[in-house]
Amino acid sequence: MLLIKRMLGIFALVVAAAVLLGPLTAGDIGKKGKDIDAIFQKLDTNKDGRLSKDEFLKIAERFRDKDKARVQLGRTYDKLDPDRKGLSCDQFRMFVEAHRNKKDDHPK
Repeated sequence: MLLIKRMLGIFALVVAAAVLLGPLTAGDIGKKGKDIDAIFQKLDTNKDGRLSKDEFLKIAERFRDKDKARVQLGRTYDKLDPDRKGLSCDQFRMFVEAHRNKKDDHPK
Protein backbone atom coordinates (compact mmCIF):
# COMPACT_ATOMS: atom_id res chain seq x y z
CA MET A 1 0.00 0.00 0.00
CA LEU A 2 2.85 2.38 0.86
CA LEU A 3 4.50 1.62 -2.49
CA ILE A 4 1.28 2.45 -4.32
CA LYS A 5 0.97 5.75 -2.43
CA ARG A 6 4.56 6.63 -3.31
CA MET A 7 4.06 5.78 -6.97
CA LEU A 8 0.88 7.82 -7.11
CA GLY A 9 2.62 10.68 -5.37
CA ILE A 10 5.50 10.67 -7.83
CA PHE A 11 3.14 10.40 -10.77
CA ALA A 12 1.14 13.33 -9.42
CA LEU A 13 4.33 15.35 -9.00
CA VAL A 14 5.38 14.73 -12.58
CA VAL A 15 1.91 15.50 -13.95
CA ALA A 16 1.71 18.68 -11.88
CA ALA A 17 5.10 19.76 -13.14
CA ALA A 18 3.95 19.11 -16.69
CA VAL A 19 0.93 21.33 -16.08
CA LEU A 20 3.18 24.06 -14.71
CA LEU A 21 5.29 23.99 -17.84
CA GLY A 22 2.34 24.14 -20.20
CA PRO A 23 3.83 23.17 -23.58
CA LEU A 24 5.30 19.91 -22.29
CA THR A 25 3.00 16.94 -22.04
CA ALA A 26 3.08 14.33 -19.29
CA GLY A 27 4.56 11.89 -21.82
CA ASP A 28 7.46 14.27 -22.45
CA ILE A 29 8.46 14.55 -18.82
CA GLY A 30 11.57 12.59 -18.02
CA LYS A 31 12.37 11.52 -21.58
CA LYS A 32 15.41 13.76 -21.44
CA GLY A 33 17.26 15.49 -18.65
CA LYS A 34 16.41 18.77 -20.39
CA ASP A 35 12.71 18.29 -19.60
CA ILE A 36 13.44 17.77 -15.93
CA ASP A 37 15.76 20.76 -15.98
CA ALA A 38 12.97 22.86 -17.51
CA ILE A 39 10.62 21.81 -14.72
CA PHE A 40 13.26 22.73 -12.17
CA GLN A 41 13.82 26.14 -13.77
CA LYS A 42 10.08 26.83 -13.75
CA LEU A 43 9.84 25.93 -10.06
CA ASP A 44 12.97 27.92 -9.09
CA THR A 45 11.16 31.25 -9.03
CA ASN A 46 13.99 33.21 -7.38
CA LYS A 47 16.54 31.71 -9.81
CA ASP A 48 19.07 30.86 -7.11
CA GLY A 49 19.70 27.38 -8.51
CA ARG A 50 18.01 25.63 -5.58
CA LEU A 51 14.42 24.73 -4.82
CA SER A 52 13.31 25.93 -1.44
CA LYS A 53 10.53 24.04 0.26
CA ASP A 54 8.10 26.84 -0.60
CA GLU A 55 9.07 26.68 -4.28
CA PHE A 56 8.70 22.90 -4.29
CA LEU A 57 5.31 23.06 -2.55
CA LYS A 58 3.89 25.33 -5.27
CA ILE A 59 3.28 22.11 -7.17
CA ALA A 60 0.44 21.41 -4.71
CA GLU A 61 -1.56 24.30 -6.17
CA ARG A 62 -2.31 22.12 -9.20
CA PHE A 63 -4.05 19.41 -7.17
CA ARG A 64 -7.71 19.18 -6.28
CA ASP A 65 -6.90 18.49 -2.62
CA LYS A 66 -4.20 21.11 -2.17
CA ASP A 67 -3.83 20.56 1.57
CA LYS A 68 -3.23 16.84 1.21
CA ALA A 69 -0.82 17.42 -1.66
CA ARG A 70 1.12 20.00 0.40
CA VAL A 71 1.49 17.51 3.26
CA GLN A 72 2.69 14.70 0.98
CA LEU A 73 5.01 16.96 -1.00
CA GLY A 74 6.34 18.46 2.23
CA ARG A 75 7.26 15.02 3.56
CA THR A 76 8.94 14.17 0.27
CA TYR A 77 10.91 17.41 0.29
CA ASP A 78 12.05 16.88 3.89
CA LYS A 79 13.43 13.47 2.92
CA LEU A 80 15.20 14.89 -0.13
CA ASP A 81 16.68 17.87 1.70
CA PRO A 82 17.36 16.91 5.32
CA ASP A 83 20.07 19.61 5.60
CA ARG A 84 17.62 22.34 4.50
CA LYS A 85 19.99 23.77 1.91
CA GLY A 86 17.48 23.59 -0.95
CA LEU A 87 17.32 21.03 -3.73
CA SER A 88 19.82 21.37 -6.52
CA CYS A 89 18.79 20.62 -10.08
CA ASP A 90 20.84 17.41 -9.93
CA GLN A 91 19.05 16.27 -6.76
CA PHE A 92 15.68 17.02 -8.32
CA ARG A 93 16.61 15.20 -11.55
CA MET A 94 17.90 12.13 -9.67
CA PHE A 95 14.69 12.06 -7.62
CA VAL A 96 12.40 12.20 -10.66
CA GLU A 97 14.46 9.69 -12.65
CA ALA A 98 14.78 7.24 -9.75
CA HIS A 99 11.06 7.23 -9.14
CA ARG A 100 10.28 6.99 -12.81
CA ASN A 101 12.58 3.95 -13.00
CA LYS A 102 10.87 2.38 -9.97
CA LYS A 103 7.50 2.90 -11.65
CA ASP A 104 8.82 1.29 -14.84
CA ASP A 105 10.07 -1.71 -12.82
CA HIS A 106 6.60 -2.38 -11.40
CA PRO A 107 4.09 -3.43 -14.05
CA LYS A 108 0.52 -2.22 -13.67
